[in-house]
Amino acid sequence: MISWRRLVLHSFLLLGLIAVLVGCSEAGSAWTSYEGAVNEKGFPVPKVANKSDQSENNSDMDYVRYTLSGISESTSLPDVYLDEIKSWGWTEQQMKSTSNDSSSLRVFAKEGHTVHLAVHDGFFTLMVPKTEAAQTTVKSLDDED
Repeated sequence: MISWRRLVLHSFLLLGLIAVLVGCSEAGSAWTSYEGAVNEKGFPVPKVANKSDQSENNSDMDYVRYTLSGISESTSLPDVYLDEIKSWGWTEQQMKSTSNDSSSLRVFAKEGHTVHLAVHDGFFTLMVPKTEAAQTTVKSLDDED
């Protein structure tokens, strides 16, 4: 015969397991469907990301901030997202090193367009240079020094 304590404990553990599984499936679903970014329609953004801020007043950069739970500055972007960016025709570029470079900043180029993607805790920012002078000097990761 099962005691009430044991029944409550098993029920609690089962509910906890279900909550973890649901949470993991929602986090994974962030990287399954995409739409064009607000400031660069040809650059993929997860559909579940929410636009939280946009600035068109900056003369050098047009940036859009997207909130996305589970994204972190300390972890790299999922390979599935990087593969999606590549499938949309974008190539990752290597920035010239400076002392204040952030490992969370990635640069992508396609047909003369450049997009800077900066990852932060809980959100990411897409920045598109408005003028040639504002574009960061980049080189392909495939190029030798």
